[in-house]
Amino acid sequence: EYGLLFNLLGKEEGRTVSSLFDDIQELYFDVQEAQQGSVSLAATFKNQMSENDFETKLTFVEIFNRLDKDGNGFLSKDEFLAMSKEGYFKKPLSEEELNDLFDQADVFKIGRLNLFEFMSILRKNVKIGIQEIGYGYLPLAWGSLTAYWLGLGMQELGLTLVRVPSTFNVWISQGFRDSIPQYVFDTSTIHAVQVSVMLVSYIASVALTQKLCDDNRIGPVRFGTHAVTQSIGAAITLYLMLSPEAIVSAYR
Repeated sequence: EYGLLFNLLGKEEGRTVSSLFDDIQELYFDVQEAQQGSVSLAATFKNQMSENDFETKLTFVEIFNRLDKDGNGFLSKDEFLAMSKEGYFKKPLSEEELNDLFDQADVFKIGRLNLFEFMSILRKNVKIGIQEIGYGYLPLAWGSLTAYWLGLGMQELGLTLVRVPSTFNVWISQGFRDSIPQYVFDTSTIHAVQVSVMLVSYIASVALTQKLCDDNRIGPVRFGTHAVTQSIGAAITLYLMLSPEAIVSAYR
Protein backbone atom coordinates (compact mmCIF):
# COMPACT_ATOMS: atom_id res chain seq x y z
CA GLU A 1 0.00 0.00 0.00
CA TYR A 2 2.85 2.43 0.74
CA GLY A 3 4.23 2.15 -2.80
CA LEU A 4 0.77 2.67 -4.25
CA LEU A 5 0.14 5.64 -1.95
CA PHE A 6 3.50 7.10 -3.00
CA ASN A 7 2.36 6.91 -6.63
CA LEU A 8 -1.01 8.46 -5.82
CA LEU A 9 0.76 11.46 -4.34
CA GLY A 10 2.27 12.15 -7.73
CA LYS A 11 5.84 10.99 -7.13
CA GLU A 12 5.86 8.91 -10.30
CA GLU A 13 6.08 10.77 -13.60
CA GLY A 14 3.95 10.08 -16.64
CA ARG A 15 0.78 9.14 -14.78
CA THR A 16 -2.64 9.67 -16.37
CA VAL A 17 -5.92 10.58 -14.72
CA SER A 18 -7.34 7.17 -15.68
CA SER A 19 -4.50 5.26 -14.03
CA LEU A 20 -4.77 7.48 -10.95
CA PHE A 21 -8.42 6.52 -10.49
CA ASP A 22 -7.55 2.85 -11.02
CA ASP A 23 -4.96 3.05 -8.26
CA ILE A 24 -7.37 4.82 -5.93
CA GLN A 25 -9.88 2.05 -6.52
CA GLU A 26 -7.23 -0.59 -5.92
CA LEU A 27 -6.13 1.07 -2.68
CA TYR A 28 -9.75 1.21 -1.52
CA PHE A 29 -10.28 -2.50 -2.13
CA ASP A 30 -6.99 -3.39 -0.45
CA VAL A 31 -8.09 -1.49 2.66
CA GLN A 32 -11.44 -3.28 2.56
CA GLU A 33 -9.69 -6.64 2.35
CA ALA A 34 -7.43 -5.79 5.26
CA GLN A 35 -10.39 -4.73 7.39
CA GLN A 36 -12.53 -7.75 6.59
CA GLY A 37 -9.70 -10.29 6.63
CA SER A 38 -11.23 -12.33 3.80
CA VAL A 39 -11.94 -12.23 0.09
CA SER A 40 -15.05 -10.10 -0.35
CA LEU A 41 -17.31 -9.25 -3.24
CA ALA A 42 -15.44 -5.95 -3.55
CA ALA A 43 -12.16 -7.83 -3.97
CA THR A 44 -13.79 -10.02 -6.57
CA PHE A 45 -14.95 -6.96 -8.50
CA LYS A 46 -11.46 -5.46 -8.24
CA ASN A 47 -9.89 -8.56 -9.75
CA GLN A 48 -12.39 -8.60 -12.58
CA MET A 49 -12.09 -4.92 -13.48
CA SER A 50 -8.43 -4.16 -12.75
CA GLU A 51 -6.70 -7.31 -13.88
CA ASN A 52 -8.87 -9.30 -16.22
CA ASP A 53 -8.92 -9.15 -20.00
CA PHE A 54 -10.22 -11.55 -22.57
CA GLU A 55 -7.60 -13.91 -23.94
CA THR A 56 -9.80 -14.95 -26.85
CA LYS A 57 -10.81 -13.46 -30.18
CA LEU A 58 -14.30 -14.91 -29.80
CA THR A 59 -17.21 -12.54 -29.36
CA PHE A 60 -19.65 -12.78 -26.46
CA VAL A 61 -22.20 -14.43 -28.75
CA GLU A 62 -19.71 -17.09 -29.83
CA ILE A 63 -18.70 -17.74 -26.22
CA PHE A 64 -22.36 -18.04 -25.22
CA ASN A 65 -23.04 -20.56 -28.01
CA ARG A 66 -20.04 -22.66 -27.00
CA LEU A 67 -21.10 -22.72 -23.36
CA ASP A 68 -24.71 -23.57 -24.22
CA LYS A 69 -24.04 -27.30 -24.49
CA ASP A 70 -27.67 -28.39 -24.66
CA GLY A 71 -28.55 -25.71 -27.22
CA ASN A 72 -31.67 -24.46 -25.41
CA GLY A 73 -30.70 -20.79 -25.68
CA PHE A 74 -29.93 -20.39 -21.97
CA LEU A 75 -26.94 -20.95 -19.70
CA SER A 76 -27.42 -22.93 -16.53
CA LYS A 77 -25.14 -22.19 -13.60
CA ASP A 78 -23.06 -25.29 -14.40
CA GLU A 79 -22.63 -24.18 -18.02
CA PHE A 80 -21.70 -20.66 -16.88
CA LEU A 81 -19.15 -21.99 -14.36
CA ALA A 82 -17.50 -23.98 -17.17
CA MET A 83 -15.97 -20.68 -18.36
CA SER A 84 -13.25 -21.09 -15.75
CA LYS A 85 -11.88 -24.09 -17.67
CA GLU A 86 -12.06 -22.63 -21.19
CA GLY A 87 -9.15 -20.17 -20.95
CA TYR A 88 -11.21 -17.13 -21.96
CA PHE A 89 -9.68 -14.85 -19.32
CA LYS A 90 -6.18 -13.55 -18.72
CA LYS A 91 -6.64 -14.40 -15.06
CA PRO A 92 -8.91 -17.43 -14.55
CA LEU A 93 -11.87 -16.66 -12.31
CA SER A 94 -12.52 -18.84 -9.30
CA GLU A 95 -15.79 -20.70 -8.83
CA GLU A 96 -16.76 -18.22 -6.11
CA GLU A 97 -16.16 -15.26 -8.44
CA LEU A 98 -18.17 -16.87 -11.24
CA ASN A 99 -20.97 -17.64 -8.78
CA ASP A 100 -21.05 -13.98 -7.81
CA LEU A 101 -21.24 -12.96 -11.48
CA PHE A 102 -24.02 -15.46 -12.18
CA ASP A 103 -26.08 -14.26 -9.21
CA GLN A 104 -25.67 -10.63 -10.35
CA ALA A 105 -26.73 -11.49 -13.91
CA ASP A 106 -29.68 -13.71 -12.93
CA VAL A 107 -32.04 -10.78 -12.39
CA PHE A 108 -35.21 -12.90 -12.22
CA LYS A 109 -33.60 -15.60 -10.04
CA ILE A 110 -34.65 -18.45 -12.30
CA GLY A 111 -31.29 -20.21 -12.33
CA ARG A 112 -30.38 -19.54 -15.95
CA LEU A 113 -29.12 -16.69 -18.13
CA ASN A 114 -30.24 -15.60 -21.57
CA LEU A 115 -27.85 -14.06 -24.08
CA PHE A 116 -28.57 -10.47 -23.09
CA GLU A 117 -28.02 -11.13 -19.38
CA PHE A 118 -24.78 -12.93 -20.20
CA MET A 119 -23.48 -10.11 -22.40
CA SER A 120 -24.53 -7.44 -19.93
CA ILE A 121 -22.72 -8.91 -16.93
CA LEU A 122 -19.52 -9.57 -18.88
CA ARG A 123 -19.46 -6.08 -20.39
CA LYS A 124 -19.76 -4.56 -16.93
CA ASN A 125 -17.11 -6.73 -15.28
CA VAL A 126 -14.48 -7.70 -17.88
CA LYS A 127 -12.43 -5.53 -20.19
CA ILE A 128 -13.32 -6.28 -23.80
CA GLY A 129 -11.45 -6.03 -27.04
CA ILE A 130 -12.06 -4.29 -30.34
CA GLN A 131 -14.29 -7.11 -31.60
CA GLU A 132 -16.99 -6.18 -29.06
CA ILE A 133 -16.75 -2.43 -29.70
CA GLY A 134 -17.38 -3.36 -33.33
CA TYR A 135 -21.00 -4.15 -32.40
CA GLY A 136 -21.48 -0.38 -32.30
CA TYR A 137 -21.08 -0.27 -36.08
CA LEU A 138 -23.90 -2.74 -36.77
CA PRO A 139 -26.79 -0.22 -36.83
CA LEU A 140 -24.87 1.87 -39.39
CA ALA A 141 -24.17 -1.19 -41.53
CA TRP A 142 -27.81 -2.30 -41.41
CA GLY A 143 -29.00 1.23 -42.14
CA SER A 144 -26.69 1.54 -45.15
CA LEU A 145 -28.00 -1.69 -46.68
CA THR A 146 -31.61 -0.75 -45.93
CA ALA A 147 -31.25 2.71 -47.45
CA TYR A 148 -29.59 1.34 -50.60
CA TRP A 149 -32.21 -1.33 -51.28
CA LEU A 150 -35.04 1.07 -50.46
CA GLY A 151 -33.70 3.34 -53.19
CA LEU A 152 -33.74 0.52 -55.70
CA GLY A 153 -37.15 -0.69 -54.58
CA MET A 154 -38.82 2.71 -54.67
CA GLN A 155 -37.49 3.29 -58.17
CA GLU A 156 -37.85 -0.11 -59.82
CA LEU A 157 -40.17 -2.35 -57.79
CA GLY A 158 -43.29 -0.53 -58.95
CA LEU A 159 -42.31 -1.20 -62.56
CA THR A 160 -42.12 -4.95 -62.06
CA LEU A 161 -45.76 -5.60 -61.10
CA VAL A 162 -46.79 -5.94 -64.71
CA ARG A 163 -44.15 -8.65 -65.16
CA VAL A 164 -45.29 -10.81 -62.23
CA PRO A 165 -47.98 -12.86 -64.09
CA SER A 166 -45.66 -13.83 -66.94
CA THR A 167 -42.90 -14.67 -64.44
CA PHE A 168 -45.14 -17.36 -62.92
CA ASN A 169 -46.63 -18.41 -66.29
CA VAL A 170 -50.04 -16.95 -65.49
CA TRP A 171 -52.01 -15.85 -68.55
CA ILE A 172 -53.78 -12.52 -68.38
CA SER A 173 -55.52 -10.48 -71.02
CA GLN A 174 -53.84 -7.47 -72.56
CA GLY A 175 -56.55 -5.22 -71.16
CA PHE A 176 -55.89 -6.44 -67.60
CA ARG A 177 -52.15 -6.12 -68.14
CA ASP A 178 -52.59 -2.53 -69.24
CA SER A 179 -54.61 -1.81 -66.08
CA ILE A 180 -51.86 -2.90 -63.69
CA PRO A 181 -50.50 0.25 -62.04
CA GLN A 182 -46.83 1.16 -62.21
CA TYR A 183 -45.44 3.11 -59.28
CA VAL A 184 -42.21 5.10 -59.42
CA PHE A 185 -41.22 7.54 -56.69
CA ASP A 186 -39.52 10.75 -57.67
CA THR A 187 -35.84 11.26 -56.89
CA SER A 188 -36.37 13.79 -54.09
CA THR A 189 -38.67 11.41 -52.19
CA ILE A 190 -36.19 8.55 -52.52
CA HIS A 191 -33.37 10.79 -51.31
CA ALA A 192 -35.42 11.94 -48.32
CA VAL A 193 -36.16 8.36 -47.26
CA GLN A 194 -32.52 7.29 -47.66
CA VAL A 195 -31.21 10.25 -45.67
CA SER A 196 -33.73 9.57 -42.89
CA VAL A 197 -32.74 5.91 -42.63
CA MET A 198 -29.04 6.77 -42.60
CA LEU A 199 -29.51 9.48 -39.96
CA VAL A 200 -31.39 7.14 -37.62
CA SER A 201 -28.82 4.35 -38.07
CA TYR A 202 -25.92 6.79 -37.54
CA ILE A 203 -27.39 8.09 -34.27
CA ALA A 204 -28.03 4.51 -33.11
CA SER A 205 -24.43 3.51 -33.93
CA VAL A 206 -22.92 6.42 -32.02
CA ALA A 207 -25.20 5.83 -29.03
CA LEU A 208 -24.45 2.09 -28.94
CA THR A 209 -20.70 2.70 -29.29
CA GLN A 210 -20.80 5.19 -26.42
CA LYS A 211 -22.67 2.66 -24.27
CA LEU A 212 -20.08 -0.04 -25.01
CA CYS A 213 -17.21 2.35 -24.27
CA ASP A 214 -18.80 3.48 -20.99
CA ASP A 215 -19.45 -0.09 -19.87
CA ASN A 216 -15.81 -1.00 -20.49
CA ARG A 217 -14.10 2.13 -19.11
CA ILE A 218 -12.91 3.18 -22.56
CA GLY A 219 -11.97 6.85 -22.57
CA PRO A 220 -13.41 9.72 -24.61
CA VAL A 221 -10.46 9.79 -27.04
CA ARG A 222 -11.10 6.27 -28.31
CA PHE A 223 -14.85 6.85 -28.35
CA GLY A 224 -14.28 10.04 -30.33
CA THR A 225 -12.17 8.10 -32.83
CA HIS A 226 -15.00 5.61 -33.36
CA ALA A 227 -17.58 8.41 -33.66
CA VAL A 228 -15.50 10.23 -36.28
CA THR A 229 -15.01 6.98 -38.21
CA GLN A 230 -18.76 6.36 -38.19
CA SER A 231 -19.44 9.94 -39.31
CA ILE A 232 -17.05 9.61 -42.25
CA GLY A 233 -18.52 6.22 -43.17
CA ALA A 234 -22.08 7.55 -43.12
CA ALA A 235 -21.14 10.60 -45.23
CA ILE A 236 -19.32 8.49 -47.85
CA THR A 237 -22.18 5.99 -48.00
CA LEU A 238 -24.73 8.75 -48.55
CA TYR A 239 -22.60 10.34 -51.25
CA LEU A 240 -22.30 7.05 -53.12
CA MET A 241 -26.04 6.39 -52.89
CA LEU A 242 -27.25 9.88 -53.77
CA SER A 243 -24.81 10.72 -56.58
CA PRO A 244 -26.07 9.58 -60.01
CA GLU A 245 -22.48 9.27 -61.27
CA ALA A 246 -21.39 6.96 -58.46
CA ILE A 247 -20.72 3.34 -59.38
CA VAL A 248 -22.98 1.94 -56.63
CA SER A 249 -25.75 4.51 -57.07
CA ALA A 250 -29.31 3.24 -57.26
CA TYR A 251 -29.79 5.27 -60.41
CA ARG A 252 -27.29 3.56 -62.72
